[in-house]
Amino acid sequence: MAFEDKKFMTRRMVCRQLALDGSVLDRLEELELIVPIRRPGRQRVYAHDDYERLRVYSVLVNELEVNGAGAEIILQMRARLMDAQQRMSRLLRHAHSRGLLDNLKEIFDALDE
Repeated sequence: MAFEDKKFMTRRMVCRQLALDGSVLDRLEELELIVPIRRPGRQRVYAHDDYERLRVYSVLVNELEVNGAGAEIILQMRARLMDAQQRMSRLLRHAHSRGLLDNLKEIFDALDE
């Protein structure tokens, strides 16, 4: 069953679908790369964003043969890059709303000379 069919996936479903061991999920949770939602009875479920990070981890380890530590570093770098992209988008929207993009274009053009 694909993630799109559900709002959340249980730990067991994620492990089975992505061929991951529960200890991997525990480790990524310790590193705060995933943050499961705890339901009554302490059952952990995963939202789409966490599932996507786990899917990337699974591809890195199972298909690209990256070791676990390397996959963790790649996930951390990926998270930082995505954060930087979001901040840059906000900066550009703000600059655009204030009419500052023309000034930035002049600066970038000067750097290319």
